[in-house]
Amino acid sequence: MHYVVITRTDDTPNSDLGYYLANVGATMEPHQGRLLAFEQPERLEGAGEFTKMAIVEFPSEEAARGWYGSAAYQKLAAWRIATMGKPVDFSLVSGLPA
Repeated sequence: MHYVVITRTDDTPNSDLGYYLANVGATMEPHQGRLLAFEQPERLEGAGEFTKMAIVEFPSEEAARGWYGSAAYQKLAAWRIATMGKPVDFSLVSGLPA
């Protein structure tokens, strides 16, 4: 079973997040993370406050949690939080069996 991390964020310009965006992929590689989507979602229903969404797939819950808790990612996350002025929403969802 795979696990998906879904991130919802605000309208901070990608240009302000360049360092994060350039380095986050390298933090996922050791955990077999794969970015499936990163874009402003087309809202079909609801009125959420987020304007961007990232969806990352991992092969297991342990891999997803290992990535998020890794020193490499936490250092990058601290930079992102300082740049944005606040944390973003991160959710872990178990995928359906293949």
